[in-house]
Amino acid sequence: MITHTLSPDLEYYIGKLQPQYESDGHARIGQMLDQYEVPFFYKQATLICENGRRKIWRPDFTLPTYNSTVIEYHPNDDPTSNASIKSDIYKLNGITAIFLDKTNLTNPDWQQRLYEQLEKIYRHPLVYLSDQFLQSRH
Repeated sequence: MITHTLSPDLEYYIGKLQPQYESDGHARIGQMLDQYEVPFFYKQATLICENGRRKIWRPDFTLPTYNSTVIEYHPNDDPTSNASIKSDIYKLNGITAIFLDKTNLTNPDWQQRLYEQLEKIYRHPLVYLSDQFLQSRH
């Protein structure tokens, strides 16, 4: 039986294909999306209309095959974070958003739960689930 191992050069170039994540939480979410074979863009420029002005935002993850749903990760569980403001702006722009924080990633089944939320979005694209995942973590 012949086993194949990757050459050091190939491993180097495969590593170069991975995004340079800003945090461990981003890396864990990116790895989960890869594991479930969910295509995504990391920090893709997105045009947003906010208060009548056009702005460029860079959501953490944009999922093109899931109706351009975005996933935003905030490493702190600070209740004063701007997740609710961003949620409203995404809704006004017709973008479904899921917000995660560090506590979401500590649940043992967080990957499966996130995937189930994405499946709901995929099947029902007009339903906005922006804060349901965050609220259902308890």
